[in-house]
Amino acid sequence: PHMRAHAMTRAPLLLLTLAPVVSAGCYDAQRVSVRAPAGSYMPVSFDLLQSNLGGVFDMPSGRFSCPAPGTYVFFFHMLKLAISVPLYVNLMRNDEVMVSAYANDGAPDHETASNHAVLQLYHGDQVWLRLHRGAIYGSSWKYSTFSGFLLYQD
Repeated sequence: PHMRAHAMTRAPLLLLTLAPVVSAGCYDAQRVSVRAPAGSYMPVSFDLLQSNLGGVFDMPSGRFSCPAPGTYVFFFHMLKLAISVPLYVNLMRNDEVMVSAYANDGAPDHETASNHAVLQLYHGDQVWLRLHRGAIYGSSWKYSTFSGFLLYQD
């Protein structure tokens, strides 16, 4: 009798309406070939993608295109070619410098230039790396990388 009474009791049905979530994607790009000096203010392109969820990163242009508004995190690490020229790299949002990295000890050695940024982006914004001066070393060891992901969607 006790089991029967319990089985007949029904909990109210609760319906939730969820807001649609846009898949904003993430990427991890690597450079395996040398980017020799070809002038100042050159975009850095990439040869390899470890991941590119949502197809948000274009390797030939080296640009991330924002699919949905939100807060994004970007990291980059560039290994300077072993020449006596300093390496300057800028992280760009559209055509504006957000952060920069520098490597130079005055000797023809490899050095790493790294930085990161947390950026508020809107649909269509592009984030990319600009080689301001110097040369980027590339090898199958994948020392030069550029990554980004969505932290919080607006």
